[in-house]
Amino acid sequence: MLGAVAGSAEELVILGAAALAIGFVGGMVGLVLGVVRYPIILGAESSAFVAAGTNIGVSTAGAVSGAVGHLRSNRFHLRVFSIMAVTGAAGGFAGSFATSAVPAYALLGLVLCIVCYESYSLARPGRGAGAADSRGSAAEPGGASAADSDSDGAILSRSRIAKEASIGLGVGLLGGMVGLVLGSVRLPAMMRILRMRPRVAVGTNLAASAVMGAAAVAGHLINGGISIPMLAVMAPAAMVGAYAGSRFTGRFDDGTLKRVIGVVLAGVALFLAARLAASLQLA
Repeated sequence: MLGAVAGSAEELVILGAAALAIGFVGGMVGLVLGVVRYPIILGAESSAFVAAGTNIGVSTAGAVSGAVGHLRSNRFHLRVFSIMAVTGAAGGFAGSFATSAVPAYALLGLVLCIVCYESYSLARPGRGAGAADSRGSAAEPGGASAADSDSDGAILSRSRIAKEASIGLGVGLLGGMVGLVLGSVRLPAMMRILRMRPRVAVGTNLAASAVMGAAAVAGHLINGGISIPMLAVMAPAAMVGAYAGSRFTGRFDDGTLKRVIGVVLAGVALFLAARLAASLQLA
């Protein structure tokens, strides 16, 4: 157990390696994967409050670095990011005041159902391999597609802006209540409801997650809820991993990337199920 070697060089190496690996996968598929990292940090930090703050600090660092990598490869939609960042931050702030309104296990159960459905939908054979996914999939030098800078059907209209704002606000509100950034819910919604190309959704989702995470980190810093030594080791490792992962995204065609995201979401669902089980035991 990590807790048995708390503060040792061995523990720091393990934490750094975990942050690097999780950051790489997250940067590649556009997810911060905080729900996967949290149990690892909790094994080294006895306080769940400090572990949560440290985890979101590492998630934010990785999200920023990964988003930069995707931005440099032109896999980013500025308007969608702007709307979701603002509405998501507002929703997260409001949700943080409503954590006691609904039992944690009910919220986690809802998130688990959404993630499981989207995982199955994206990962099943033949899903997302249509013409819309393959359009513009020929990569330019450096791995970016010529069509990666915009989303499919991204016509500016009141209806579309309303959808973008609703996703940002809804995911932010739920995330604020359950204590997660919930990129695993936002990313599939961006692909399914907004019909964004997977590679563009990946980069935009990471950028939106970075904004939401930064707001949460500020709160944890004010309340002393972050382990600075662990953050100092894990944040740089997560940043390196996420940036490296972002460079691999362009190597997949859209259909394959959707299936990879689906498989990663299946892993997220397992960790969410474990967290739900723990929540039910405490209830």
